[in-house]
Parts: sequence; C-alpha cells; structure tokens
Amino acid sequence: MAKRLRDIFIMLVIMTAVYFVLLMFTQREEKEAPYACLSMISPDNSFTVETVNEFKNRLSDYHGGIRVAYCGNDINAQINQIENFIAMRPEALIVECMGDASAYERLFREAKKRDIQVVTFGSARAMANADIQMLNSHLSKGLCISVLIKDFLDRNEVTEEGSVKTLLLGDASTEREIMSMAGYQLISEKYLRRYDLQSMTFERYESGPVYYTDGYGVTRQVEEPTGGLILDEDGEAIVNLYYEPRISLITGDNYSNVQTNLEGQRAIDGILSNPENIDIQIVIATSGEAAIGAAFRLEEFIEQGELTHKAEEIAVFGAYNTLKNRELVERSINGNGVFRGFVGDFVIEREADNIIRNLLTKRGEIFYGYSFYSGYDERTGETGMVVLYDPGISMLDIFSEEYA
Repeated sequence: MAKRLRDIFIMLVIMTAVYFVLLMFTQREEKEAPYACLSMISPDNSFTVETVNEFKNRLSDYHGGIRVAYCGNDINAQINQIENFIAMRPEALIVECMGDASAYERLFREAKKRDIQVVTFGSARAMANADIQMLNSHLSKGLCISVLIKDFLDRNEVTEEGSVKTLLLGDASTEREIMSMAGYQLISEKYLRRYDLQSMTFERYESGPVYYTDGYGVTRQVEEPTGGLILDEDGEAIVNLYYEPRISLITGDNYSNVQTNLEGQRAIDGILSNPENIDIQIVIATSGEAAIGAAFRLEEFIEQGELTHKAEEIAVFGAYNTLKNRELVERSINGNGVFRGFVGDFVIEREADNIIRNLLTKRGEIFYGYSFYSGYDERTGETGMVVLYDPGISMLDIFSEEYA
C-alpha cells in the first residue's frame, strides 16, 4: 500500500513538473510573439528601407517588437513569409504588396480568422480582408510626372512640339509596376487608349473614323489610328488632359526593366553611346534607385562637356518621397545637380503615423495618395509635396480586357 502511494505521489510530481514546464514554454512563446510582422519587397529600395525604419522606431517598444522579412521581388517567397508570420499570431501583419489582390485573398482571410490586423500598401485595389490600406492608382505616378515635366519645360521656355528627348526607365518586375509604367507612357498620348500589359504599349491599329470634341466645343476627327481608343458614352475619343506634346518619349526593351542605381547608370551609358542622343534633356525613372543612378551618370557627362544641353536644361525625375530624394532636389536647386523632383506618397513618417494610429485603435481605413515634390514649384506646402487633384483619369481602367 505504501509503495503504491509512493508511486502515485511520484507520478503526480512528474505530471505537475511537466505541466509547469509546458506552461513555461507556452508563456515564453506568447511573450515572444511579435507585435507586428512586416513582409517587404527589397532592402535595396530606399522607400522600403525608410518605411521599415519608421516602423522599427515606432513599434519596437511594443511587446514582442517587430519581425521583418524581404521577398526579393518574388511573390512565392512573400506568400511563404506571410504564412509563417500568420503562424506566429502577431497583432499586426504589414505587407508591401508584390502581387495583385488575388494573391493575398486566402492569406488575409486566414489572418482575419486569427484576429490579426492586416495592413497593406502598394496595391491599386482595395482588398476585402485588409483593415488598413494605402492605395495608389496605377496611373497616378505618371500623371504627377506630367505636371513636373510641364513645369520644367515652362521654366525653360520650351515651345516646339516633339523637341525634348525624354527617356523612360521602366520597371517590369511585376504586373503592378507595368500598370504604373502605363501612367508614365500616357504623357505622350493625345487620346486615352487601351494598354497591353504583355507588349507594354498602348493599342494602336487602323480602324474606322472616330471623332472628339475639343476644348472649344468643336467636333473634330481623330488624326491617329483609331483602333485601341477608349470612347466615352457618346462614342467619342477622350482627350488626355495630361498629354505633353513638347516631349519625344523614348522607350524600349533595353529600358523597360531598370531598377537599381547601377542599372540606371548603365541605361544612361547605353542611350548616350548613340551620338544622336547627346541632346537628351529629360530622364524619368519609375524606380527611385534607378533615378538616382541616372542623375549621377548624367552629371558626370555634363561635367565632361559631352552633352548638348547645359545642366539647367536637363532634368531627372524619380519616385518615392525619401530623405535621399529630397536632399537631391535641394542640391539641384542650388545648381549642383539635375535631380529635379519625384512622385510618391505624402511623407513616409505621416503615412506610418496614419497606419500606427489605426492599428492601436483597431480602426480600419483606406488612404489614397497622389502627390509629387519639386523644389521650385510654388504650390508646395510645408512638406514640399503637392497633391494632384485628378478629375478621374487616374481611376480609369485602360488595360486590355484580356489581361485586366
């Protein structure tokens, strides 16, 4: 009897010890669950880096801190990251979207089941299971660029149509970036057209006559191939309000996927290897890092006296509202560079603050941002940013039905 009681006592002690060990590990696991998990695209992008740093500064003191992973422009890698983060059960999941909305539907639905707040930015469409969303129209950056170019050409008193060679350095890494690139290309189109995502060009082919009404109310016939035009409810062509006839836009396969600083420099070397292009005046880059590289290389060519135009007649326009880009604009104002402006969200600190305030109060909200920055623009406010008030073109679906 005594032996049996002793065995029971030992068993109870062992079970109690196991219980407390399991409890300790459970508490430890709960304690170490991060407050927020960030799935970002690339650490080589200054916008991404500044955004991550802002979240680190603001959220690291909350229980569990934050975890950050980069997918390296690989949507499958990002999906795996998000699945791993959801398993950690953080308070918040913050995603810089690499793919379109459909790629995240299942993941975000699972996150909602686990009571995880979902934050997205970089998407052009609202997502049903995302709580806080920073949205941009695919076309908004290009429309902002058209305003920057117009201001620059006016400042230099350019009047001749097609006289300003303008190089577009695109980013074809994702469908989202290709859609954004369409907005940049739109500045050289007089009328709104459907855009083919595979060829990365506007549809243009011969078809029947189409008419449009000009700004004076006069009906005129479209003088271009009419196939591919987007028509209004009256069957007329839609005049593109952001068309800039003074530029001659240069695009091509060699310039369709330029993302890094070094690739931006090499693109400038490539176009200037043809002596016919030494009169280039404007370079637009959809990637912030490519714009910085392009500006640096152009400044070297200017210093060596190898370009037709003087520094003040040359401009590079980039992307993302980063400290580096603002410094480069200030430098050009002082006559020490050609980086004249950029498009992007308002201010990273402000956008991060919007997100964090909504996270902490568990509110859902959708934010839209269309803005640009130019050191010589009289419309700039305290932040230097100018908000683009677009009458509706930025929200049009210009993409071919087959690929939309």
